Amino acid sequence: MRVLALGGYGTFGRHVARQLCASDLVTEVLIAGRNLNAAKKVADELGNKAVAVKVDALNEADIRLAAGGSDLLVNTAGPDYLVSYPAAEAAILAGSDYCDLCADVNATERLLKLDHDAKAQDVAILLGMGAAPGQTNLMMKHASSQLDEVKDIRLLLTYNLVGMISHLCAEGPAKAASEMRRTGKVNASWETVMNWGGGRVLIYEKGKVVDVDPLKRLERMELPGEGSAVFFPIGSPEAITIPHFLRNIDSASYMMRVSPSQISDLYLGLADRIRRKEIGTGEATILFHEGVASKQKEEAAPSSWTEPKTNIIAVATGRKHGKRVRYSCRRASGWVGASSALSVAALRILQGKVKERGVLAPEACFDPVPFLEELASTVPGRSKEKRLFEERFDKLE
Repeated sequence: MRVLALGGYGTFGRHVARQLCASDLVTEVLIAGRNLNAAKKVADELGNKAVAVKVDALNEADIRLAAGGSDLLVNTAGPDYLVSYPAAEAAILAGSDYCDLCADVNATERLLKLDHDAKAQDVAILLGMGAAPGQTNLMMKHASSQLDEVKDIRLLLTYNLVGMISHLCAEGPAKAASEMRRTGKVNASWETVMNWGGGRVLIYEKGKVVDVDPLKRLERMELPGEGSAVFFPIGSPEAITIPHFLRNIDSASYMMRVSPSQISDLYLGLADRIRRKEIGTGEATILFHEGVASKQKEEAAPSSWTEPKTNIIAVATGRKHGKRVRYSCRRASGWVGASSALSVAALRILQGKVKERGVLAPEACFDPVPFLEELASTVPGRSKEKRLFEERFDKLE
């Protein structure tokens, strides 16, 4: 089988391409993107199955030409709010299955409208199969399945953004900001994070999709077993795909708090400036890194930055056996990266395990526990006996 890996030489793409090349199902992986030299370097690293091709991720015709004859198009190019639609449309026109890491609500809304075209071509177009969205969708589906009747389903994300900077740039925020200003190249993952608060923020409320201002929706919420914290809604697609694919849910939202707390106001202030169109996501990303560097310099004790690591809790509220209850779960086995989740999904598509056709979200085609167990098994050294979730039921009456 032949796979077109759009953005296959990037941070996420090269990992997915490596996993695909390791599969006996796959005979060829096209490492595709605008930088042919970067594509060739990764193709050389991956061996005989990998071939470098030059493809403009924003040009539907260019992608369709490269996708011709491919069984699957895996898209890890960014930023997703620009590249997801032309890539998915090209896959449909080429008659190829497709999966990506799309975390943008605007692109997701637009892509869902391609469902009829995708079904007509008998292809599966899987959106947002990463960490968040992706694994988060499956956690929400699992939480919903624990109740007889679901009134509200939400994700509570504690996101250590300083930790994210450290992960993506070992030199730290000041160096990262300087390099972005020098080159004009902003990390696509960071643009998505800034767009979560500064772009359109949609929630599903009382049976309707509502566009909200996160600064006007600050909410103190209970973290099961941990006490309360202030969260705000963000513009990730789960809140629109969950009620689209899982019926009889009244409300759905994705709520975040920024960690460490010292930079929460910095993030929200920049998000507000994006929403008021004073700055774009790229400039906001650079200003955020510069602001973090300044805050770190001001802090006398590094220990003051010690806060909970990034974690996600899915919380479903409704009824079970006629009683009002709240069910919550978090990953006990630890969080697995976006590229690993996309790799597992891509191989399942190639194996013919995704029977659904059309435009899909993860909750539309995967049973949460088996998928997340398979994903956890890709982590070296993980014990098979380890629980998948830390779970809790709370009676509300």
